[in-house]
Order: sequence, then C-alpha cells, then structure tokens
Amino acid sequence: MLCLSAAWASASGPGTTAANFLKIPVGARESALGGAFTAVGGVPGSVFYNPAGLAQLDTLALDYSYNNYYSGISQHSAAVARPAGGGAWGLGLNYLQVGAFDAYDAQDNRTGEVSAYGAAVSLGYGGGFGTGLPFLPSLRYGLAGKYITENLDGSGADGAALDAGLLLSTGLDGLVLGAAAENLAASQLDFYGSGARPARKFKAGLSYRAGRLPVAALLSAEAAFPEDGHGYFSAGLENTLYGALALRVGYTSFGDAANGVTFGLGLNVPERFGRGVRLDYSFGSTYDFGNIHKFGLSYRFDKLPGGALTEALVTEELPADPGVKFSSDIDALYGADSEKSAAAAEALAADCSPRVLEHFSAMLASGRRDWKAASLRGLALCSSERAPLLLAGALRDEDAEVRRLAVLAMSARGGEVCRLALEEALKTEEAEPVKGAILEALLKLPR
Repeated sequence: MLCLSAAWASASGPGTTAANFLKIPVGARESALGGAFTAVGGVPGSVFYNPAGLAQLDTLALDYSYNNYYSGISQHSAAVARPAGGGAWGLGLNYLQVGAFDAYDAQDNRTGEVSAYGAAVSLGYGGGFGTGLPFLPSLRYGLAGKYITENLDGSGADGAALDAGLLLSTGLDGLVLGAAAENLAASQLDFYGSGARPARKFKAGLSYRAGRLPVAALLSAEAAFPEDGHGYFSAGLENTLYGALALRVGYTSFGDAANGVTFGLGLNVPERFGRGVRLDYSFGSTYDFGNIHKFGLSYRFDKLPGGALTEALVTEELPADPGVKFSSDIDALYGADSEKSAAAAEALAADCSPRVLEHFSAMLASGRRDWKAASLRGLALCSSERAPLLLAGALRDEDAEVRRLAVLAMSARGGEVCRLALEEALKTEEAEPVKGAILEALLKLPR
C-alpha cells in the first residue's frame, strides 16, 4: 500500500520525485490482484499498467473505477479502448482528489483550509506481430504518453511522461511474459519554484491461465524496481466460476502502511442488463487509516452471440484436450507445406482454446499470405465466439486475396456477427473479386 503524505510535497527539493499519486494502483480488479497486471492484457486499463496489453482487445471497451481511499481522499480512473488495424488505441484518466484540510503557518497557527488534486491523462497504442517461432508465437508492444498535472492550494505543476511495454506469448499453454517501463522518459514538474520528475519504474512479470469450466484460474506475478525506492513483489490469483463470478486475492510488498493483502470480487451481469457488463470490488486495509474500498464497472460495447464477453475474465474457454497433438500440429501450422499447414489449422480448430486463437491471431498479423490463409481456414471451423471478430479484422487486410478468403471463411461459418461484418465491408470494399464474394456470401446468410 502507499504512503500518501509525500504525494503533494514530492517536488519540494533535490532528490525527490513528482506525481507520486501515480503509484496508487487503479482499477478494482487490478488492485484485488495486488496490482500485478504487467503480464495481464486485454482490458482498457492496460494503458496504465502495460500498453502492450491493449493489443489483446478485440472490441470497443470502457472501464471505470472509484477508490474510497484514506479519509477525505478519493480516486477516480476511467479508460476506453478501441481496436484499430492490427492493435488498439487506449485513452485513460487517473484523478486523485484530496478534500479540504487545515493549513498552519510556521508558528502552528491555523491559516485556513487548502485542497489538492493530481491528474494524468494517458493515450496509448498496442500492436503485435507473429514471430513464426513455436516457443514464442507472438509479440505485442505498446507505448503510452501521458500528461500530468498536480495542484496544491492553487499552485500547480504540469509535465509529460512516456510508458512502454512488451507482452510475449509463449509456447506453453496459458503462459504470458510481460515487461514494462513507467515514466521511461519524463519532463520536470516545477512545483513551488523547485522541479522534479516522476520516478522511473521497471517491471517484469508473468501470467498463467489454467483450468476449464466450471472453474478457471488466472495467476499473475511481477517484480518492480522503482528508481526512488526498494524493489518489491506483487502477485494475484483469480478464480472464475461458470464464467460469471470471480474470486480474487492479491499481495504486494510495496510500502509499509498495510500488510499488503487485498481481496476482491467480480460479477458478470446477465445480458439483459447490458452488453458485456461486469461489476468489480476490491478491499484492502491499512494500519492507521482504515479500510480501502474500490468499485469498478466494465462495459464491452460489442455484443457476441450467447451473451459471452470478449474479456478473458468472463470468457474462459476450455483448454486444449490433452489428446490433441498440439506440438506437432503447431510445427505443421508454421511449416513450409501449405496443405499441411491448412490441415493443421483444421485440426487445431477442433480444440480452439485461447492458446490456439493466439496462434491464429499471430498468423493474421504476419506478412505471409499462406499463414493468413491457414489461419482463416481454422477460424472458419473454430467454435470460439472470438473467431468471428478475428475474421472481421481480416476483412480489412491490405491483401485483397486475404480479404476474399476471409469472406469465404465467414460464409462457411455463418451467423449474425459474420453477416453484419460482411455488410459493413461491402460499403468500403473496392476490389471487384472481393465485392463479388461478399455479395454471394450475403445471399447465403439468412437475415
């Protein structure tokens, strides 16, 4: 947990750092996991933790959280992310408000009341590409710039900083590695005639997804190394029951105001109340300042068949059947023989677990038409509700032949999501062969 007493005086002299409010974890789910979110992506809040995680988003999404911090102190955070091209853009706001408190002069005489606030606006992009390596099939990268402002009793300071991050999908089922640098480059904030910049922090972590319905688990852990303090460790565990209820526990060794243990819940609201709505809550306690409650709301604007959500928390899919020759199929998938690659894609489509979708997504992001064609072959047969979204993304590929193959895959797959995506693509498609394929597919797909 954090000691906030230095947050507003942080730029008061040499050797100090500015914008210490940025050290407070944002998000109810993230806080419940101990803030260990460097290797967990796919949410708008990735813009705060590791912008590379934005690349895992496949639908327009919004997150909001409220932090009932120490007495008189509150924190609001909001983030929105939208897929674009081969990645996604994210925009986030982190705002901390300190209510009016007594002010005293050097003789300890009360002089009135003052208030303070700090805010940071982040804009980031996450993208990725396939490596063609079975042990490291895809790499995602991200950058986020942020504008920072602090104000104490009418005196303010402004500055900017840059965050960067990486996510590496491994050949091991469910294992992802992550690394991020916060405030890698930052300007100085001049506060009360003296300047300081936000402290750099380097993080490395991993996340691991395991289990199958009705119970799926996410384990995350990371080590952080801030330049203005000791290194610390954070970890979190999330169990999701029937894709609806998530139970969370976390720990962080950062700070000395609390024992570092946090707890939380997540609830997927039934579809009739919205399109992909999830409610989150986290709880932590301090030694001297009472309990800390955080509340979160997540909204996914794209509605998928069956009311499933695209966010990994509530769409944990069945992992691969142990009987599937996963390793040999992956080797064939990335092999030079296009027929064997297509056959491997069809075999893997029978599994269609998150790790298989990661390979298909990486192939679509590659520059090779044969890999893209094999991926489209598999996605046409894949039962995952994420598959139509990947196919819809292929409709925007720069290669007209890839777009035509994507149309054929969507035609074979069918469904409302595919039909709507084809209707939208028809409005902007210029290549006549692709137009013809879309028209033919739409005639086959019922309204």
